Amino acid sequence: MRTRKIASCIVLIWTSLLAAKAGTDLNGVWTGEVRGQEGGMGRVRFVLQQEAGRISGTAGPVEKQNPGKIYDAKLDGDHLTFAADHTDESTGLSLTYHFDLTVGKDRMQGKAHGSSGDRSWTLDIAMTRGK
Repeated sequence: MRTRKIASCIVLIWTSLLAAKAGTDLNGVWTGEVRGQEGGMGRVRFVLQQEAGRISGTAGPVEKQNPGKIYDAKLDGDHLTFAADHTDESTGLSLTYHFDLTVGKDRMQGKAHGSSGDRSWTLDIAMTRGK
């Protein structure tokens, strides 16, 4: 009897964890700010689609007409990681960003790690989902 109760509790806990993990919804347009270590600031936009465990979309500066496509996107509970490439239209430099974010219902925040050639930097990022 006791073993059956313990097994039932384990199944209930496991089911709850899976339901919580599956409940993170990324769909929509997210906008926010990035802040550099030296105080620079910019506005960014993500357009995310989530379907059957696959995450796709775009990410880039708000003013950019053709933002980079995201790739290597993974969602583990409320932890979202993905990469996106961006070409600076004024300088022609190719930039790669790796995002490491914590997602809430209509907010996400974390870090964006950027690189171009042998240069790299880290930005703080805070986003909200549009209504």
